[in-house]
Amino acid sequence: MKILKILSVLFAVVVMLTSCLGKAQTQSSSQPDSKAEKKPTLHEDGYYIKWAIPDSISISDKTLEKINMILEERYDLGVSFVSISDTEDYANELKKTNADIAFSGFDSECTKPCEQLIADGYFAPLDDLLEGSELYEALPAQLWDCSKINGSTYVLPNETAQNIGISIVFDLDIINRAAAESFDGDITKLPILLQDGGLLEYGLQGFEFMGFYGYYYADGRLYSPDGKEELPLENESAITWLKTVNGLFLSGNATDDINADWSICITRDLPAVKKNNTYIYSTKCIIGSRFSATTGILKSSDKKERAFKLLQAVHLDHDIGNLLVYGTDAEVRDGCAYTAYGELMYGYINKLIFGINTGLFKDGDKLMRFESFEELNNYYDENVAVCNNAKIITETDKQAKVMDSLSEVYKSKSFDEDIKAARAKLHK
Repeated sequence: MKILKILSVLFAVVVMLTSCLGKAQTQSSSQPDSKAEKKPTLHEDGYYIKWAIPDSISISDKTLEKINMILEERYDLGVSFVSISDTEDYANELKKTNADIAFSGFDSECTKPCEQLIADGYFAPLDDLLEGSELYEALPAQLWDCSKINGSTYVLPNETAQNIGISIVFDLDIINRAAAESFDGDITKLPILLQDGGLLEYGLQGFEFMGFYGYYYADGRLYSPDGKEELPLENESAITWLKTVNGLFLSGNATDDINADWSICITRDLPAVKKNNTYIYSTKCIIGSRFSATTGILKSSDKKERAFKLLQAVHLDHDIGNLLVYGTDAEVRDGCAYTAYGELMYGYINKLIFGINTGLFKDGDKLMRFESFEELNNYYDENVAVCNNAKIITETDKQAKVMDSLSEVYKSKSFDEDIKAARAKLHK
């Protein structure tokens, strides 16, 4: 299903969830039992905010009833959900819904429908509604910055985004600690550290390694920290990195086998690192424009202020968030959501579609998560930087195709010839 494609685009998993094996007393939901039997008032249709979500998920009547009970009591609001198909003609799907709020859809492999929907005026600008709001203050500035087009915000950034920098992990049972801690980011020193049969596990794809140098890479384009576009194959750091890693592969000192017994590992997936005696050299995650899997208020809605009030409640009220992700049947022990069969629930898809993750129950999806918005903001301040490259690329691009053909050039046995040929195509 198309919904699964987003796994390779947005999110590199990095931090294992805290242990969820507890002995605490089970509770069946996030709401007090005294409210379990209460039902929300049945209002006229105009009272409810209509929210369009992909048909990949569904919200049960029981869950919706409980959500509307909370919304009515705390916010004088109500919501109804309508399912739409996440197709290539997503714009037509949005037209047919007559909704107030809508999921922006997923980018396909070759196009940028989310950005195009915004550029074509389907979503209303949120700047006036966001100004001074609790929601704007809650989410990191970096997330707001990467969700703007021409200086305005049309969609809410997705909290599930796994913004993780590149880490070089040294096994201190093999690599001398002093040598590992002397590593200063110069990739050309790795072959020296790997001499005498050491093995590098290479866990990156394509040109994402350029984040190591503070660059942002997307759609075959490379953007410097100040947002200027560069040709990736004309960048000295890019060629140095590729040549170094290529040399290690050709000499037998590098592998992409995740089961290898490595002495140095380059990764964005720290949970995959099973070794404990390590030294880790990490860089900030560099993010650029991001609109896929976001949510906004449709321009056609005549309830924009109430719709924004609902969006703010969903993000900030964890009782509502937990119901949207886990429903009413979750059994909660030590802050973890379990099924009735005692298995950890898997909340990723619902979290992704509603764009929420902070402060929710723990589960089995292994997303990096945060207990509070303060913790979320602290992480972004320390670990995430924005490269403002708010270009909208809506068509298949020749430059991107050439660069995609080099996705594993670091393993090439004819590296120089491959780079030379690619450069010729790019200049042509």
